[in-house]
Amino acid sequence: MNVKAAKQYKTLYFVMLALFTAFAAAATALIRIPYGIGYINFGDAVVMIASVILGPVGGAVVGGLGPAAADLATGYIVYAPFTAAVKAAEGILCGLICFRSQSDRASALRCLAAFAVSAVWVTVGYALTDFALVLGGAAGFSDYGFKAAVYAGALTMPATLLQTGVSAAVALIVAPRLPALKRDKLFEDNADCAAESDEDCAEKERKEK
Repeated sequence: MNVKAAKQYKTLYFVMLALFTAFAAAATALIRIPYGIGYINFGDAVVMIASVILGPVGGAVVGGLGPAAADLATGYIVYAPFTAAVKAAEGILCGLICFRSQSDRASALRCLAAFAVSAVWVTVGYALTDFALVLGGAAGFSDYGFKAAVYAGALTMPATLLQTGVSAAVALIVAPRLPALKRDKLFEDNADCAAESDEDCAEKERKEK
């Protein structure tokens, strides 16, 4: 493996990781489209796209940090740890399903499956979050007990499913057109240069061209 290529890969990976995390936070906190009982943001779309490009680990980092930072910045502090857990799992699921494609570009069908699973998971995850918050009294409805917690969890599901569905549609348009940041693909042209200097490897590549 070419040392210079490895360093370039790591630099590119961490730069994209930071950018996607920032985009996820901004898309969650700043882009809000009201629709009556709530609003739609595109934070999940960024997490999904990041998972396709960076894989499950990168998707987990983007999902765990970006939207949770948005919750902290917009006053939803009690939701922040739950958001971090739910969206990190979203990134892992999406990345495992879609990033494992053997082609440079993830197929639309694989992305559709990944985004559908992610949307369902986020919907269930936030339903469980509201259930736990209400049951534990963090949302101020502890006197209503178990039934109120179940109702709160069920009530949030349609809005969350709409939110994640719109994000999935956006991601489905964008993600299949983007190349995955695959380490093997990045290094395949340099695989035979592992034991050579950068100058020798560059000379070999010029001759092959």
